[in-house]
Amino acid sequence: MINVTAKEGAGRSVHGHFLKRGVSFGGDRVVRPHFCLALMLCAGLCCFAGDRKNLPGQAGNDDVDIEASLILSHEDVTSAIGADIGEGYIAARVKVTPKGDAPLRVGPDDFTIICHKDGQRSTALAPSEIAGKGALIVKRGTADGGKAGWSAGGIGGGLGSSPGTVQRDVIKGTQIDDNAKESPALGALSAKVFPDKETKTPVEGLLYFSITGKVKPKDLTIQYKGAAGRLQMEFEPVKR
Repeated sequence: MINVTAKEGAGRSVHGHFLKRGVSFGGDRVVRPHFCLALMLCAGLCCFAGDRKNLPGQAGNDDVDIEASLILSHEDVTSAIGADIGEGYIAARVKVTPKGDAPLRVGPDDFTIICHKDGQRSTALAPSEIAGKGALIVKRGTADGGKAGWSAGGIGGGLGSSPGTVQRDVIKGTQIDDNAKESPALGALSAKVFPDKETKTPVEGLLYFSITGKVKPKDLTIQYKGAAGRLQMEFEPVKR
């Protein structure tokens, strides 16, 4: 048992009480109340930090911090890029901040988006895959194994479904359209795209993904897999 003795004045002591001048723990060492309060505050902050969750659209580790904001509607994607690239695409504005002393290699290939609502998945697309000469033709179909069809990606691309068919749209495959003409949107896409480079300083830009249908931020996860390891960003609001 620890004998806690508080001393006040000359020769007067009171056991078990925190007095104005301090607390003595079985000797002459005095711990003042405000010091005790500071210790308890630090302990509380440490507990809070251990329970902290990443904010929506943020992730990080010892080597990198990543922030992302989603751009989902056709109108907002067009506004962000400065050109209309057609339906079937969403974008994300991403900022990567290296934290180490050595340069970090980053690029669009590090990122993949997943839609938990219907299973769609898309790696980040290069501008030339959307609007360049030889742009992708995307094969889409139903998730339940229904008939799939090919449709031109990028400008003017679209997808239809048979009457009476409930279609859960997924990407079945891609191929190159060698007869496609380069779109005027290519310049705008290239100017805004997230860079592929080695860097010690923060970099940011747009990532383009092929996701169809109406989706909400809570339906999506962006995964990072690159030189700084593996991270993922959720967009569901943090519950308090």
